[in-house]
Parts: sequence; structure tokens; C-alpha cells
Amino acid sequence: MPKNTLSATFDARWLVHLRWAAIAAQVGSIAGTRYLLHAPFPMVPLVGIVGALVVVNVVFSLRLRRTRALPDWVIAANLLLDIVGLTALLIFTGGAMNPFTTLYLLQVAIAGIMIPRRWSLSVTVGAVAAFGGLLLARPEAIHIWHSAGMFQLHVRGMWLAFALTAWALWYFVDRVSGSLRRRESELAAARLDRERAIRQSALGTVAAGAAHELNTPLGTVAILAAELSEMLEGQPETQAQADRIREEVRRCKAILGRMRRPSESGEAERETVELAGWLEEVVEQWSGGARGFPVTLSLEARGVERAIDPEAMRQAVVTLLDNARQATLAAASREPIVVSLAAEPDGSLSLQVIDRGVGIPAADLAHVGEPFFSTREPGQGMGLGVYLAQGAAALHGGSITHRSDGVGTTATLTFPPPPIA
Repeated sequence: MPKNTLSATFDARWLVHLRWAAIAAQVGSIAGTRYLLHAPFPMVPLVGIVGALVVVNVVFSLRLRRTRALPDWVIAANLLLDIVGLTALLIFTGGAMNPFTTLYLLQVAIAGIMIPRRWSLSVTVGAVAAFGGLLLARPEAIHIWHSAGMFQLHVRGMWLAFALTAWALWYFVDRVSGSLRRRESELAAARLDRERAIRQSALGTVAAGAAHELNTPLGTVAILAAELSEMLEGQPETQAQADRIREEVRRCKAILGRMRRPSESGEAERETVELAGWLEEVVEQWSGGARGFPVTLSLEARGVERAIDPEAMRQAVVTLLDNARQATLAAASREPIVVSLAAEPDGSLSLQVIDRGVGIPAADLAHVGEPFFSTREPGQGMGLGVYLAQGAAALHGGSITHRSDGVGTTATLTFPPPPIA
């Protein structure tokens, strides 16, 4: 990430919080050393300096109400103001030998993380100059702090200053790293969405071309099947087979029609359906057709309506059913496929297709849904079914996940909660 864009990604309120914490620590230190340890520090200028820092922080907070993304020079100026305030306090509380000089490093660290090199370098130079100025301004302070009465206070102050600096650095770096992780996660999700859109666009182009090329031969097959059906009048069994060919041709032409349709049109063709009834109809048609297989339905979420593209979602469910059937047959089993629809506490709906087939190897689970990835034997599938089903689910704001423990697979299609009116 370019350095000059980094400060825009962080909430500048963190600087306000750190300054309030520093002010609180300064007030506590001044009060403790003055009234508990009876250190001879002048109170009037110290209170005035802390009051000025309070005013600066209030003004800074008010500006942040208008905008969170501040120019780099504004952040640098605020850090330099903190250095000036800290230096003023140190002048009256022991100079360069005050243990709280370690707080200069906090300003340098914040500048190095948040703002570009030229601005962070200016803050670093300011901190070095301030510390050097303290050494030159009050060289006698070195001997004062090493006197018998002040040495123990100095040692305790060193520990307290180190603890305060360490805590402040941890707080800031933890927040910064958290923001970076969130930003990287968002960027990774955006990249995945873009790659998925590119793949879907490429597949849509190929599908449209295939649909155009296949439409003519399918029309020829439909005409020949109709003529064959007429020729076979009086032979019910053979005529039924010819009629079956015509039905399958009509189904193929309907699929090709969907392939030619742009994926974005799904939003315009949505209908509000009662999901349990719609799912029951889809499963009955599937289980009673050529790919028929026993299915057990468990529809707990009855009466729930959603606006969906019925045909796109039907194809997604059929894909999951086909995969479950294939896996069950591969395991030489005739156990029924279980299809359930349940409402979740957050308002979403879970449509599950559960089989007791061969399952999916753990190494393959992460790849399920990738284009052209298939766990079937070569020639038994193109590896596009789940990928296209995931695309249909994504257009509805949902998702499809798979879980397998080695025996059987659970495919879960999730419908998001309804939008808040």
C-alpha cells in the first residue's frame, strides 16, 4: 500500500484517544509527584500547559466530526504540537532526565506508521531537537535527579514511563494492524468478486455461442421426433419413447434460452414465492422425472416468502439434487436424499440437500464450486454445475457451502434475511 494513502485508512479519533490518555497520565503524574512525593514542581505553568493541550484536543475532536480523513500535514502538525506540549512539561519537571522523555518515541512511531516519509521525518527531527534542547537548557537537572533524595523517585518514574509508552505503542499498533487486516480482507473479497465476474462473463459468452450453434440441430431433432411420433400411432410404448424425445428436446431448448439470457436479468424476473411450496414442487418434479430418486422432505419454514428468480433457483436446487443422487449411486446405496428448509435465528433460511453417498475428500472440499472442477469420473461432468448454482445464489445475496465427513455430503443453500423496510 502506498505510504501516502495509509493515513486515510485509519480513524484519526485514535489520536484523540491517545492524547486524552496522555493528558490523564500527565495530570496523574503531576498530582502524584507534587502532593504525594512533595516534589518541588511549579504548579501554575504545568496546569497551564495541560489546559492548552486540552483545548487543542477539543478543537481537533470538533474538526473530526466534519471529516475523518485528514491531510497528512494536519496529522504531522498535531504530533508536533504534542512534542511541544511534552517538552514544555518536561522543562518544569526535571528536563531531559525526566523518565517521561520516552514518550517522544510514541510520537515518532505514530508518525512513521501513519504519514508519508517527509512528514514523519519532520516529526522525528522535531522530537530529536526537543530532547536535545532539554539537555542544553537544563544540564544541571542531571545532577538533581541523581541526588540522594530524588534517585528512587527517578527509578520509579522510569518504570512508569516505560509501562505507559509500551501500553500506548501496543494500543496504536494493535489498532493499525487490525485496520490493515480488515482492509486486506476487503481487497481480497473484491478481487475474488472481480475474478468471479470475469469468469462468469467468459462462460456467458461461450454459453451464448453454444446455445446459438445447438439451437438448429435441436430444432431438427424436434421435427423428426414429432414425425416419428405420428408414424408410430398404434404402438403406444414406442410412441411414448418418441414423445419423451420431444419432451427432452423442449427441455434442452429451454436451457439454451436461459444460457442466452444475460445473468443480470435475474433481478428483473424475480417473483415472490412461498419457498416451502416452491421447493416441494421442484423436488416432486425432479424425483418423478427421468432422474427420479427417493427424497425425504423436511419443510419447517412454511409460510416464508422470498423474491427469487424461480427458474435460476430451480436449476441450482436441481444441480444439488443431481450431485446427491450421483454420490449415492456411486456408493451403491438407495438411501433417500434428505431435503430440508429451516429458518435461522438471524432471519436467514437454510436449504439443505443431504446424502449418504461417497462423500467429498477433505482435500477437494475447498475446490468445490470452482469452474471446471469435478469429483466425478472423467466424462461424467464438466464441473460447472455447482459453480453456476453458486452464481445464482449470489445474485440473490445467498451462498452455497458443502460439508462432508467422508461418508455423505451436506450442501447448504442459504437465503439471506429479508431486507428491512
